[in-house]
Amino acid sequence: MTEDHGKLRISHADRDKAIAQLQAALDEGRIDLAEFDERAKTAYEAKTNAELDLIFDDLPGGRPKEAEVVPAAPAEAPAQSPHGHPHGGPPWLHRFPALRGLVTVGAITTGIWVATWIGTGEPTYFWPIWPILGLGIATVMQLVNGGWDGHGHEDEDRNERRDRH
Repeated sequence: MTEDHGKLRISHADRDKAIAQLQAALDEGRIDLAEFDERAKTAYEAKTNAELDLIFDDLPGGRPKEAEVVPAAPAEAPAQSPHGHPHGGPPWLHRFPALRGLVTVGAITTGIWVATWIGTGEPTYFWPIWPILGLGIATVMQLVNGGWDGHGHEDEDRNERRDRH
């Protein structure tokens, strides 16, 4: 039994694939934002394959087939610091995010406490000790375990060597 593909009703997944293809066309500059909005609205309102196919008539490749979405050009890799990490700073700092959190939260809360002290003219109870203490415990646990994954530096070094090759 041969059925006309255009008369078949489409699913939510078909609409989602069409929107992803339209997003790729927008990212590549083939359509502008107003066209994307108009075509996306039409895709969401489409009921059959034929209606959905019309949205892609003037785009290269046409409508994506089953499990096929043509992506935009790959994004550039983030710039890396001299230490080889995308966000800068020494490598050990990236292994222990709780340490970064401890320093950040400690500095912010202590700064607020100092500003309050200056504003009132007298020191108050040092309340920043509680978030610092909580994050301090998490930091110590992370340092003892060698990072959240519980593995030492050997695994990280092996992964970095693998990524370079």
